[in-house]
Amino acid sequence: MKEKKLVVFDMDGTLNRIELFIIPTYKEVLRKFADTEVDDDTVLSLMGCVDEDIYQGLLPGAPMERFEEFMKLTVEAEFRNIDLYHGAFDGVLEMIRQLNEEGYILAVCTNGTNGYARKIVQALEIAPYFTWVQGAEPGCTKSETLKMVMDRIRPDKTVMVGDRHHDMQAARDNGLPFVGCQYWRMPHEVEEADIKVSRPSQIIAAVKALIG
Repeated sequence: MKEKKLVVFDMDGTLNRIELFIIPTYKEVLRKFADTEVDDDTVLSLMGCVDEDIYQGLLPGAPMERFEEFMKLTVEAEFRNIDLYHGAFDGVLEMIRQLNEEGYILAVCTNGTNGYARKIVQALEIAPYFTWVQGAEPGCTKSETLKMVMDRIRPDKTVMVGDRHHDMQAARDNGLPFVGCQYWRMPHEVEEADIKVSRPSQIIAAVKALIG
């Protein structure tokens, strides 16, 4: 029987150029929610975190009683802006298509919500290539979210691909090899990856080297 080989991708900073829509989104939300501003670097440094941490990072000391209000505004603005400003990193579509054609099972594991994750894969026109798209459930860590993907698909071999320390920790916690993507903002966070890549096209060779 042929081995089931699974490649699990983080979304933002790995496949998706989140900066295109997330900066205008949070600037809009913070003006409406708290009549305040935030610099671009602060926004981008929080990407990959769970929503509660983003809320506290953008608005230190803000009461959690208003978190749901903040999230409602964010989802509305985010979905509008994804339609206007979206894009994958150069080479992502070709890489995804080749892995799919070669028989790898593809999945997404993100700290974004399920609705957000599905919106992005549709916008980037990569949805047909993915067997499963898993967003974060309330209170779950990235490690727990990754385990959900593996429990659903039950592969023989799995590799995690991502760009942040959350992704690498999730791989380690689940006993998986890790491909560190260093083409976005924080390449130092994945210096200890099993294999590091500087562009999406290199992910194919990295996957083959780690799981065959």
